[in-house]
Amino acid sequence: MRILIVEDNKLARITLRGFLKSHEIEEAQTFEEAKRLLLSNHYDLIFLDLDLDYELAGLELAKICKRRNLYSVILTGHEENNIVEQGYTSGARDYLAKPVTQEKVDYAIQSYMVFDSEKRIETLIQENYITTHQKTIDELNMIKRVYLSDKAILIKGPTGTGKTVVAKLIKEACRIPDGKFISLNCASFADTLIESELFGHKKGSFTGADKDKVGLLQKADGGLIFLDEIHSLSMRAQQKLMKAIDEKEFYPVGSTVPVKSDFRIITATCEDLTELIVTKEFRTDFYARISHIQLQLYPLRERPADILELLNFYLGKQVRKIVITDEARDFLVTLPFKNNTRDIEALVDFWKRNGVGIVEKKDIPVQFLPASEKPKTPRLNRNQKKLIREVGLKAYMEIVRDEIILQYLEMNNQHRLKTAEDLGITDRTIRYALNRKPIKEIQLPLEIEHENTIH
Repeated sequence: MRILIVEDNKLARITLRGFLKSHEIEEAQTFEEAKRLLLSNHYDLIFLDLDLDYELAGLELAKICKRRNLYSVILTGHEENNIVEQGYTSGARDYLAKPVTQEKVDYAIQSYMVFDSEKRIETLIQENYITTHQKTIDELNMIKRVYLSDKAILIKGPTGTGKTVVAKLIKEACRIPDGKFISLNCASFADTLIESELFGHKKGSFTGADKDKVGLLQKADGGLIFLDEIHSLSMRAQQKLMKAIDEKEFYPVGSTVPVKSDFRIITATCEDLTELIVTKEFRTDFYARISHIQLQLYPLRERPADILELLNFYLGKQVRKIVITDEARDFLVTLPFKNNTRDIEALVDFWKRNGVGIVEKKDIPVQFLPASEKPKTPRLNRNQKKLIREVGLKAYMEIVRDEIILQYLEMNNQHRLKTAEDLGITDRTIRYALNRKPIKEIQLPLEIEHENTIH
């Protein structure tokens, strides 16, 4: 580090320099000399004596450090409470009493390192997560502290609120190299395959296992593993993963030899896990293991001011300029955007693909409109009315919902995550639709056409 020592006593300067011999040191003996150096150079850390050319001159230097966002430490013989208070209000980050010792110097350096890391992380957050929403900012600022811990982190929030972005921010905050950050969407794998992905398997352990496979937990040794859509794990997989988290040891499928891995886990979900615990779909003990630290992300409906910020961000990435009229802007901030940032991206992509240069209210696709703005639903036919009388409205609506889900699954080649994003529903709702036995075949009022959907 580049360090400035401001001290008029030669013996004190020599002593302090000795404790800092592994760093690049500059010295100043007078107020004017120190002021000149502070205004013309950058220093990581400044040690300030208070009494220089005149008593308490160092307080003025602390104010200069504060204006330049430099980390200053007062090191003085003054221990009076009122002067200590003045030192901090002038901008000093730490206040240490003489005589100087290695312990005090080490404390100041460690404090600076924490400050420097927090400043770096704050910059990372501002550059990668667009928001002016104070509650969201407060949650994101927790990243400044979680990097010092090895506890499991749970990121909660609706689809499209940036859970993966936050996981990558934590990875950057912890200075984890790319090769040691492992990411997996649990909803993308069937129960029969997820254990092989996480724990690995031995050749011949099941049909298709034609060679040994290293699991993701083993690859994450010394790093981070991020498991998105953690709610989709089966109870069996939850139990095995919980044991691996506790013991940092697990068995690949078909193996009797344990594998050790010192990994840290980040999980994310768009579901309310406490509700899944009540319905016996999620283990209480597993929830306790993955939720030591919790970060909550909020939907755009709770932070409408971010809608235009995000639109401007994605529009700014386009080669061809697109502008939005004032009327359209006023209308856009009232829309629900159920898929949050993903809807914003899809909307900008729609304008781009359709050659829209000036966005007016008419250029906003129907799927983003509130119910009051959408075209009226076609009238029910005779068969549909008959079915409603037979099974009741609630059961009929469930049939309609299931049929829509099944049609979207077919359009998306049975990709559940993509279907959940398109419809603004959860993977849990899709699972219910797949498991529920149909009451009767029905004819929907409208046939769903793939071309009418923004992807």
